[in-house]
Amino acid sequence: MSSQSKPLGQLNPGERGTILSINCTGPLRRRLMDMGLTPGTEVIVERTAPLGDPMVICARGCRLGLRRAEAGSIAVMPCPGMCREAPIRPRRGRRRNRWRHGRF
Repeated sequence: MSSQSKPLGQLNPGERGTILSINCTGPLRRRLMDMGLTPGTEVIVERTAPLGDPMVICARGCRLGLRRAEAGSIAVMPCPGMCREAPIRPRRGRRRNRWRHGRF
């Protein structure tokens, strides 16, 4: 990795970067590249789980869930500034009626 690059796993939610290289071998490298994580692709870290693993990233318009260990093998060049295109929104559960058969 160059002096300014850092692993994808070290980016915070809302930050974005450009993939420089994928530093793993075998089936994991092939799977990551099949999912669209190729050098030159811009990625945005959308959110992380409460304990930090896994993390959700957005690449090429798709959301992907990655473990921190997998994200650590991807070198990215952080882009200046925070992401403005994909705001982090809280998820809301499905609302159900308490009473069934038309009663309130």
